[in-house]
Amino acid sequence: MKFSLLSLIVVVLWFVFGDPPKNIANWFWKNDAAPWEQVDAVYYPNRNDLTVHRELIDVGSTGGCRVWVFSMAAANDDPDLVRGDYECGVGPLGSLGSIRIYRLTIR
Repeated sequence: MKFSLLSLIVVVLWFVFGDPPKNIANWFWKNDAAPWEQVDAVYYPNRNDLTVHRELIDVGSTGGCRVWVFSMAAANDDPDLVRGDYECGVGPLGSLGSIRIYRLTIR
């Protein structure tokens, strides 16, 4: 009885003061998006000038991010991303001014 009550208290405290979705995503999806996480795509036409970029918010998955980015690159006559670059932001956590912070940023 004591163990189950203590376990319940710990779980309740975790839900109140912690971030269970983020914790679970970090445990099981270290290098990809968890099924419930938002994925944002950022395409840079010129990898040497990251101030110029196009974004698509909530593309659905990291695969969707890559599909969108490569279609943007192909439309920019750079289908192999020789000149451009991209990022897939997984699980937005907040922002610092105009910079968005993600749980994970992958290619």
